[in-house]
Amino acid sequence: MLSEQRAVLAVKILSLILVAALSFFVVSARLPESNFVQSSLESVEESSDTVMKFSAATISASLAISALPDDFATPLADSLADMNLYFVAILVVLFLEKVLIWYGIKAAFAVLIPLACLAGAAYTATRQRFLKGLAVRLCALGFAVAFVVPCSTRITDIATADLTAYVNETIQETEDGAGKLNQAMEDGADDKTMFEKLSDLFQTAIHGISDLMLHFQNTIRRCMNSIAILILTNCLMPLITFLVLKWMLGEIFQITIPMPAIRKRRASSPEREPEPASAGEEKP
Repeated sequence: MLSEQRAVLAVKILSLILVAALSFFVVSARLPESNFVQSSLESVEESSDTVMKFSAATISASLAISALPDDFATPLADSLADMNLYFVAILVVLFLEKVLIWYGIKAAFAVLIPLACLAGAAYTATRQRFLKGLAVRLCALGFAVAFVVPCSTRITDIATADLTAYVNETIQETEDGAGKLNQAMEDGADDKTMFEKLSDLFQTAIHGISDLMLHFQNTIRRCMNSIAILILTNCLMPLITFLVLKWMLGEIFQITIPMPAIRKRRASSPEREPEPASAGEEKP
């Protein structure tokens, strides 16, 4: 009987060591090359290209507006130029996501998962409870680091397809507006004023310069909405995914960690409170 128990323990320990070896030598090398990870990297790369294209469009529109006579649209040009601060922040987040996807998966399956397996093997051999908790936490952390960003990119691609189309339309509209302004600047016809040229290009009333202002105000509004969409899809979605995953892991830990002992102490504490009171009543 004792030899059978030792044989079962040996099989468990060897199985965990084998899983650690497979994670270190096989999974950490092949998983980053899988279609799931590569598609996530492509999605992040496409988001980076969209942000850079958006930044170029706003800079081009800002330069074109600032070149208008009388500086009547200078505040609009400044607003477009200031948007690049948001683009830089979004690009930083996207760069961190690419680093997490590429290096996080390797670190998870080359370091965290093997350490979790070794801690599990040590728990199987020694029955030290802290080793079991350490193994569970290392394993959970490894899977969180490996899959939180790829999962968030997949969820984002599925849930925000319409929002991405809105961003692309805004970029195209901003580029078209800058192109029309540059076309009016380069037009050498002397029979029309600058505002008449712009009126023909933007199909506004010749006497209504405010219509042109409203056009660029609408462009800025769409740009701000698009920036909010980019922040949601590229910055907040990974954070929300991580928080949901953390909550799920917290629920799992509550099931795994022995909580009944704590509840028994809390339940027994009200029963012990009457004892000092009864002893105090006997003294007088």
